[in-house]
Amino acid sequence: MAQGLFIAHSSAVPGREAEYEQWYDEIHVPDVRAAIPSVTAVHRYRRVDLAGGGGAPRYVAVYELADADVATAAAQLGAAGAEGRLRMTDAMDVSDNPPELQWYAATGATAV
Repeated sequence: MAQGLFIAHSSAVPGREAEYEQWYDEIHVPDVRAAIPSVTAVHRYRRVDLAGGGGAPRYVAVYELADADVATAAAQLGAAGAEGRLRMTDAMDVSDNPPELQWYAATGATAV
């Protein structure tokens, strides 16, 4: 079981979804994994609009962490960004639907 989670919500610039997806899988995930050594797995999802409201797709990446020291993981990610080790893309929407980052530590008990 993961002891911590880093969850990143983001969106592609409309019309550039394929470019965004390729960047995320081939560049961003490896950069984040290099920045945060405790990442053990990464799972990515696209929100499904069952109501048919339209709009730009929203994506979520769930990074599993080997330990609950999310403060260190967040600092490692911040340092990588500040040092230019996270290669970004202009295919990610940072204006109309900006990324949102969340950090979680395991509480102990799990249901099966």
